[in-house]
Amino acid sequence: MTTVSIQGKNYGIYQFTGEVIDSNKQREMHVHGGGGATYQGTGGNAPVTSSTTIHDQFFLIDDQGQEHDVTLSNWNVTLRIGHHIQMIWVIPENKDRGPYVIVNNLNLKKFQRNDQAIRQLASDHYGKLFWGGVVGIIVISVMIKLILLPILGIIGAVIYTKKRKQVMTELQAAIEKEMT
Repeated sequence: MTTVSIQGKNYGIYQFTGEVIDSNKQREMHVHGGGGATYQGTGGNAPVTSSTTIHDQFFLIDDQGQEHDVTLSNWNVTLRIGHHIQMIWVIPENKDRGPYVIVNNLNLKKFQRNDQAIRQLASDHYGKLFWGGVVGIIVISVMIKLILLPILGIIGAVIYTKKRKQVMTELQAAIEKEMT
């Protein structure tokens, strides 16, 4: 485990490497919508959309003989039995668990990064502070009937977005340093 400090908050970066001993991939299709209406001989169809969720499950055995079960959704990882895979995940301070952020196939020299999980970690970094500020601005605006105070909220949102991007960039760099 490696600990990195990013803008005053610690993150544990964990990893293990193992050989794929079994793998399974399933696709789950979701269909949404339907209906439609007819009025005096005319009508229309309601739009129908579909989405597919890809479920990857694979088993790795590490150098100590410990077997690891890995289950991922919407990663669509490229691997097969016998490949050596490095898994990296991040746990923020004061948390018990965190998301997988890298699947690194050492045989193919190809890695996949979960940018959505890293973005969520970065959003959570200042999340409580940001939303506390928004609530504070709203309460103060109502109490003193100032219209200009919400502008501070907009400025705060811009600062929050910039800080989130900085955290995300630093976290990605720290994670990629751990790749073998």
